Amino acid sequence: MPLEIGPQHLRLAMFAGRWRGTSFIHPNPWSAGGKAEGEWVFRLDGSGFNLLHDYRETRDDGYVFEGHGILTIDPATRAPVWFWFDSYGFPPLTPSRGDWEGDTLTLLKITPRGEGRTIFQLDGEMLRHDVASKLKGETAFATVSSGTFRRDA
Repeated sequence: MPLEIGPQHLRLAMFAGRWRGTSFIHPNPWSAGGKAEGEWVFRLDGSGFNLLHDYRETRDDGYVFEGHGILTIDPATRAPVWFWFDSYGFPPLTPSRGDWEGDTLTLLKITPRGEGRTIFQLDGEMLRHDVASKLKGETAFATVSSGTFRRDA
């Protein structure tokens, strides 16, 4: 029996569109930090099960960071799962897993290097995106980036 689109899939659809804005990259093991101009483009695939998305930012120093993701719903748990590939080059060994609190989606991934936490928060035509990491051996998450984006299309 085929799977059916459920309420969790419809929640993912709220991201669909183009979002442009500014991020601040905090100094971290992968970057010295600084301001960046960025753009998210989210779209559902033809099945409606998967939210495909691309991200591109240009930092003040000229560095271009790109990422590509797939958000979907685990049919067994009905919770969001996220596969993220970016120009830092660490492929996802397993998906990030998450849950909603209101219009905020928090995703956590565990890797041999440590843990990563990504938060997408929708507020009308605004999207907040925050990333934090806790490297192996550390006890607390450190902010990697914080951004605010406005729906453009």
